Amino acid sequence: MNYNSEGRFETIGFYTERGFYSERYMDELRDEVSSFESDFSNIMHPHKKSPIIKEIIFDGVLRGKINRLIGNHCPIQSQMRFKPPASNGFPYHQDDYWTRAGFGNTVNVLVHIDEATIDNGCIYVLPKSHKPPFHEDRVYLTAKPGDVTFLHNHVLHGSDNNNSDKFRRSLLLIYVKEGCEFQKGENAKREIIHV
Repeated sequence: MNYNSEGRFETIGFYTERGFYSERYMDELRDEVSSFESDFSNIMHPHKKSPIIKEIIFDGVLRGKINRLIGNHCPIQSQMRFKPPASNGFPYHQDDYWTRAGFGNTVNVLVHIDEATIDNGCIYVLPKSHKPPFHEDRVYLTAKPGDVTFLHNHVLHGSDNNNSDKFRRSLLLIYVKEGCEFQKGENAKREIIHV
């Protein structure tokens, strides 16, 4: 089955756009992120430190795709994820558990900065799980730097441990349908991000 088609998003709950950003652009982003002081814990709202991340958040082509998925929207969260070697995975979950915006009212965008492999704990998804009671078997979302994955806020997904000697850095962006309420969150402190 083709999991790389925008037209399949409503049916399966996700898709990955291959080569959305160039590997060179991801190298620039990786260099910029490496300059952050970090213990390799996830960083909330890195767009406040990174001009490249802010540029990605407001990228017209990216926003056009999101507009086709959920309509008019606003960015409400950016998060830098490092996933260093030997780090734990994350169990199955739905992202709406945290935002509480309601079915289909947010879309999570994962910009792959490093290669995502099964060995380094890439995301896995249960296709069609956003529309119970049926779903398909687990699919691993491997990706190259510059690929972008779009996740429905009710699709079940998670990740395994990073069993490699490499990082799996990614940038998580959350967009909410215009006019929808959402939970700000104690740690996330979500808010509408302005240019």
